Amino acid sequence: MLVKNVFRQNSFYTALYQMIPDNHILKQIDSAIDLSFVNDLL
Repeated sequence: MLVKNVFRQNSFYTALYQMIPDNHILKQIDSAIDLSFVNDLL
C-alpha cells in the first residue's frame, strides 16, 4: 500500500489566530461584524 505524504504549512498569521481563545473579545467582534467591504475600498 502506498501512502502519499502531504505537507501543509499554515501561515504565521493562521498559527497565531489559532492560539487566541475562542472567547476572546476580538474573536467575538470578528464573528459579529463583516468588514469584507473594506478590502474593496482599499
